[in-house]
Amino acid sequence: MDGRSIRHFSHDHDLMRFDVNCEEESGQLCQACILPIDFGNLLSCKGCDFALHDACASLPRKLEHGLHRHPLTLQIDIKNTEDGFFICSACRQESCGFMYKCCQEDCGFKIDVKCASFVWPFNHIAHPAHPLLLKLVNHEYNCEGCNQRSAIVAHCSTCYFPMEFKCLTLPRLVKYKHDVHPLTLYCDKGFTMKFVRLPYWWCEVCEEEINVQKLFYICHDCNTTLHIECLMGKYPYLKHGHRIKVNGLELEIASNNGVSRPICYTCHRICKDKLVFINGKDVCFCTIDCVHYSTKDVENLTFE
Repeated sequence: MDGRSIRHFSHDHDLMRFDVNCEEESGQLCQACILPIDFGNLLSCKGCDFALHDACASLPRKLEHGLHRHPLTLQIDIKNTEDGFFICSACRQESCGFMYKCCQEDCGFKIDVKCASFVWPFNHIAHPAHPLLLKLVNHEYNCEGCNQRSAIVAHCSTCYFPMEFKCLTLPRLVKYKHDVHPLTLYCDKGFTMKFVRLPYWWCEVCEEEINVQKLFYICHDCNTTLHIECLMGKYPYLKHGHRIKVNGLELEIASNNGVSRPICYTCHRICKDKLVFINGKDVCFCTIDCVHYSTKDVENLTFE
């Protein structure tokens, strides 16, 4: 050991600690949270592409969380589970990263490491006036970040401001390949964006209008604005090259960055998202929902 390398329980090789600044491109994904490692410290393996955010490498092996009554245990071997991925019980998003699982065998509670790592009260950029507290309700709220309905929210105890976990876990800073500056998570509840001189707000990717009262990403220097999904994709916590099963159908997650875009087997539309789901050579799906709809038709297909 040279003082910069460590052995982590989730990996067989020594990991080296590096610093990533705003000008660098690490090109690596954190295997715990599946987000790009764009800023701060990371632990990286020299022999393979395994890497972790420094904070993700410090996750406790056991945890108690306000969303669940039983203790939770950190699980790192998601690819060896039956389906190869899981749906977080808090944010309801698919993930193939590390997860915290209920220690009770008959309990299906699973939570990804992002949702499990929240410390309450929580200060969010969309609501700087007051901290947000965890709130479990028997009815659904409209999230202030995305306007979708959820019964698991963070809530301001002073005023009405519910936010669901999907929005709470979004990274505050991200990199965009067509901007030299980092983009910041933002929303404008007061209708004021004095630093911006554009006459209207539009997304650099889809070229459609942005609702500035909901969360989006912006470069304060270049006035670049993007929808969250256009920047991060529909499945920001699934990674290309990973294999999963949906209703027993084996699929490979692939990057959708070729010169031509494939056609979805189910909806017959061009696959526009960052990731696609491939079965064999000729069957491609644009979403997991499309896989569910067509499982009966393609259930006999396997990888070639």
